[in-house]
Amino acid sequence: MMLKFTRYFMLFAFAMTTKSGAQTTGINTKDSGSNLTVNGSFATNYKIVTGDYNMDVLDYYIAYNGSANGTISLPSALSGNYKGRIYSIKNTSNFALTVVANGTEMIDGIADISSVIIPPGYCAKLISKGTTTGSTWELLLLAKGNTDAIVQVSGNSYAIPQGNVAATRFSVNDNGFAVVSNSSSTFTMPVAKPIFLSFALGIDDYTTDNPRKPYLRCELFIDGMPTGLFQIVKESQIGYQLQFNISGVRNLSAGPHTIHAAVMRWYNDGYTRDQNFGTLSVVFDAVYLD
Repeated sequence: MMLKFTRYFMLFAFAMTTKSGAQTTGINTKDSGSNLTVNGSFATNYKIVTGDYNMDVLDYYIAYNGSANGTISLPSALSGNYKGRIYSIKNTSNFALTVVANGTEMIDGIADISSVIIPPGYCAKLISKGTTTGSTWELLLLAKGNTDAIVQVSGNSYAIPQGNVAATRFSVNDNGFAVVSNSSSTFTMPVAKPIFLSFALGIDDYTTDNPRKPYLRCELFIDGMPTGLFQIVKESQIGYQLQFNISGVRNLSAGPHTIHAAVMRWYNDGYTRDQNFGTLSVVFDAVYLD
């Protein structure tokens, strides 16, 4: 009799605790600050499929590795209380994978859509909104599932030999850009991609010393067109040296491209004649993420 009473009392106390406040559960911890705290690892269901597949209550992660285009169907919102459920789907094949909502249900992406195409190597994560009509699933993520590789498409370095002066000169004035000698580089983009450009330039002013302190602008040009990547530097005094460091990202089409640097005087400080420059060094890199 005493044992039964103890059990009833414990059940009553548990029920009262649940009603009076939020119930917290800790696994491998006595200090749970959330509804569920897991102090350690946890596992979910992992499944590989090679053909069309209908997801159900036992699924969490699906890897599609089929030999043709495939379709993954999300469960109907009417078949259970799915609010907050998360599905992860990765396309490990070389073919297109389409994730479709059930019937007239929709997926909340940028706009309501009936399906999501996952390209090869990409993964998607979706969460149930708990609704039963309209957009019942929300697209949390669509991203490439592997680490991007950095591909160098061009690299150029030049420096005058130690103890020498620049052999090739170029004239700089206020009237337009002058191409910097030894700064040109040609490369080929295998695909259209955003490209990361990094350019460092050192030039020497062989003009007779003059106390004027003009400003000079160095800009990168691709295929003869200005990129908008530039730097303006004040010369300490005519007849001194200048250094430019320019970097940025530009979208390039597939095919061959040529890049070079050009300099012009941006503010002459009262000096109107041409200045005679030579290139001391050039370091250039162009890379993209694959």
